[in-house]
Amino acid sequence: MPPIVIVNLILIGVFLVYIIGPAAVGFYSTFSRFKCESFDTKDITGTVFEKYKDLYVDLIPKIKAMPHERVIVKSEEGFDLAGDFFDNGSDDTVIFVHGFSSNKYSNFAKQCDDLKDRVNFLMVEQRAHNDSGGKWVTFGIKEQYDLLKWAEWAAKRKPGKIFIYGVSMGAATAGFASDKLDSSRVAGIIMESGFKSPFTMLYDSSVGKYTIVKILTPFMAMFARIFIGIDMRQRVAEGLSKTTIPVLFIHGTKDVKVPVSHSCYNSEVCSSDNRKLFIEGGQHAVTYIYGADKTADAVRSFINNGFGDGAF
Repeated sequence: MPPIVIVNLILIGVFLVYIIGPAAVGFYSTFSRFKCESFDTKDITGTVFEKYKDLYVDLIPKIKAMPHERVIVKSEEGFDLAGDFFDNGSDDTVIFVHGFSSNKYSNFAKQCDDLKDRVNFLMVEQRAHNDSGGKWVTFGIKEQYDLLKWAEWAAKRKPGKIFIYGVSMGAATAGFASDKLDSSRVAGIIMESGFKSPFTMLYDSSVGKYTIVKILTPFMAMFARIFIGIDMRQRVAEGLSKTTIPVLFIHGTKDVKVPVSHSCYNSEVCSSDNRKLFIEGGQHAVTYIYGADKTADAVRSFINNGFGDGAF
């Protein structure tokens, strides 16, 4: 066998072992189903959530104990999507959309506690998470169509305004869907710790600072296109640039998972009335909690009055 052929075979073997193999493992572990405990019982040691453990232990059981009903809607593909509806006696409803590898209670315990006297909650489980069906997570690309189903359900259930509150991947879900939601019913969208696109989220995240992850991300994107039929480079801006629904962007300046520049970009391309609330020192997916009264007051003001009262 000629030496050049041997060299080429060695290079191909190295490529398969050190690039394609790890990329395949990374793809499967990132995009396949998740079963996630809520943070009151889950071990969150060493994460940005650890410092709020006492809050989760206090609030999540209280939220779970509130009267609510299980709601099931069908995805466009025909599998079940699960959520819980909390009727708090209001005409208005907030649809809470959780982030990647999380669940409906973990990302919104404080928001629910703060808003339980003002709005109803529809707390949904994203596809391929927990009780919802689906094989693959798609970081908002297909989840946006699930959100449309939830918004339709909420519109039929209560006559008032609907708000969407998404965190991280949930924010991307809301952003992707923002131009498709019924603006006659959806009065506002809150996007906390949202990213520009699934690709940039993986590439720019704290993990993505390591060269090997930056090398693997394009190959993970290739697998996502082949096996799921999605383009990880699809941008949330595709929805935001055409929406008429007001958007409140919340982000922490010390978010290393999704840098604050992502919300800056999303705000710039957003075609509707929008505001940025950046919290100095806030980290990923906990900015609402970290911002304390500042974020709580801003969200309540947005729900009550939009941007019309000068609070922004």
